[in-house]
Amino acid sequence: MALKQQRGAALLMVLLAMALVSMMLTSLALQSQRDITRLQLQQQETQARFYAHGAEIIAQRALTDIAVRRAALWWQTLAGQPLDYPTDEGTLRLVVEDQRRCFNINTLAAEEPELAQRQLLYWLANRTDTRMDDLTPGEFVARLTDWVDSNNIAREGGMDGADYARLDPPRLSADTAMRDISELNWLAPLDTGRYRRFKALCTLPDSRPWRLNLNSVGADELPLLDALFVGEVDRAVLATLIKARPPGGYPSLDAVREVFGGDADWLDTYSNRITLTPDYLALHIRITLDGTPYYFYRQLLAEGTSAFQPLQPAARVQILNRRNGYFAPQATLFSSSAVEPF
Repeated sequence: MALKQQRGAALLMVLLAMALVSMMLTSLALQSQRDITRLQLQQQETQARFYAHGAEIIAQRALTDIAVRRAALWWQTLAGQPLDYPTDEGTLRLVVEDQRRCFNINTLAAEEPELAQRQLLYWLANRTDTRMDDLTPGEFVARLTDWVDSNNIAREGGMDGADYARLDPPRLSADTAMRDISELNWLAPLDTGRYRRFKALCTLPDSRPWRLNLNSVGADELPLLDALFVGEVDRAVLATLIKARPPGGYPSLDAVREVFGGDADWLDTYSNRITLTPDYLALHIRITLDGTPYYFYRQLLAEGTSAFQPLQPAARVQILNRRNGYFAPQATLFSSSAVEPF
């Protein structure tokens, strides 16, 4: 009897040992699988970064190569047409965004702040699809100007300095150039989704008056183009400029005049508000490897360009900003049909 009990105990111990070994082996297998997956993801991320660097090189070449400048595809790309490039394990989609297609908030505290305020107020007052919440257009412009100007004096309808310290949550106005469009959310009243509703607004490190690129603005930006001239140029004239633009863009200011048979006196007065040449550009890069998407953002400045000689390449390209792994703020950036790359 005692022998049988000993055998039973031994068998139980063997079974327990086998169960423990089985659990340990399962745990080790799972841990090994996680390690392999982690290494694969790290390898993919490193590979995606190399591809993103390649996209930078493509953009730099496009900006400094005279042959690319003369291709109609280049100007289609500036208008938001995506470019697709195959990779060994997926695809790379590159969207080039001309940042002269939006209102630069920092012009509210630049060389001609009063003009910029009137332009923004005109755009807001004539928009019907932008919800203003509890702010009137005048209050919005005043508070936005107070946020970016360097003084601590609130203008009528605005808020500055200590005004924000008394709010919940307490905060301070930046009193300097806006670096990211999401700062719009911090204007009073606090609104965590405000910047998403104002896609026509942007932030550029540029202290010059506001300009738009006539070679890249589309029909959707007609209200902005109208606001650029504060309604002093007939809107039908501006619509004609967009519609009559050649596939390769306007090569010179004289080509713009020819649209109206050389009779465009308003250009003599307001030509300093437009440009035909891209300088500030945003690269939105999506790299898909084995079904996993990786997003990258780059902001470029093309230096040594002339506003009315768009076919002349840039002397050099400076990368102002790099962000890796960001979520694209506009899903439509990557939803359009692509064209054959350069």
